[in-house]
Amino acid sequence: MTPRIGIVTVLYNSAGVLPEFFETLGTQRYTNFILYIVDNKSPDDSLAVARKLCASARFETVVIENEENYGVAKGNNIGIKAALRDGCDRVLLSNNDIVLVPDTIECLVRAMESGKAWMAVPKIHFHGTNKIWYAGGCYTYFACSSLHYGIYQEDKGQFDKSRFVDYAPTCFMLIRKELFEEIGYMDEAYFVYYDDTDFVYRALRRGHNVLYVPESFLQHKESTSTGGKKSDFTLYYDTRNRIYFTLKHYTGIHFFLSKLYYLLIPCIKSVYRSTPHEKEIKRKAIRDGYRLYDAVRPERS
Repeated sequence: MTPRIGIVTVLYNSAGVLPEFFETLGTQRYTNFILYIVDNKSPDDSLAVARKLCASARFETVVIENEENYGVAKGNNIGIKAALRDGCDRVLLSNNDIVLVPDTIECLVRAMESGKAWMAVPKIHFHGTNKIWYAGGCYTYFACSSLHYGIYQEDKGQFDKSRFVDYAPTCFMLIRKELFEEIGYMDEAYFVYYDDTDFVYRALRRGHNVLYVPESFLQHKESTSTGGKKSDFTLYYDTRNRIYFTLKHYTGIHFFLSKLYYLLIPCIKSVYRSTPHEKEIKRKAIRDGYRLYDAVRPERS
């Protein structure tokens, strides 16, 4: 019996990418899934476009309309809980700025079942190129960040071996439902960025695993909803959430060394590399990271 999958995608300024997302979902050989579309009060016409596409979709869809922009983490949680209530055996967290090939989901499911993985992720290219965006990854502990193997490299098959990895983004991640029962859901305090890092970090610390499956493949139109890596939005949340993550998970010497590595050395370098505007954003983000942790005070996992 094939597992029933709940595919969860969160909308925010997604109107331009939704047609191709729906189109390539409709070509999947693996068809035992429901698409849960969670609209985060998108200011563009994402919701209207999604409803129109749902009407002609070849697969089952559920549209959830939020009253405000709750952020990616809470948006994902709303979709995950809906999928689990509906009896889905697996949850597939998915960006909608992606393009699939017909066996993307099928390969992921097959590898998860045969490899006894808790989470499974595909190889990902930058859209329209042969350049790698993700081909496995690791967590860089003291830098408090993640690393994508092979990023920006031409794909010549150098990452075509399936293996367990220490980090994966939730751009397209298949997850066993039991994992949510064991470690909980996405930490909504992050709003956006680092929520997936936090989720995978908690899972691995509990002894669970992530399987990289190169036979499963897709293309990613990076940062279509947040303005890209150089936007003020990205700079602020990436900085704030890295501080929050460190405070949440690190103690003792690990916290001290991480603080030295991330808060001191890069900040000194940024004095010479950042504009006054960027420096002010970083200062505010660091302050807010501490305030967020003080306000939430999450239990250490």
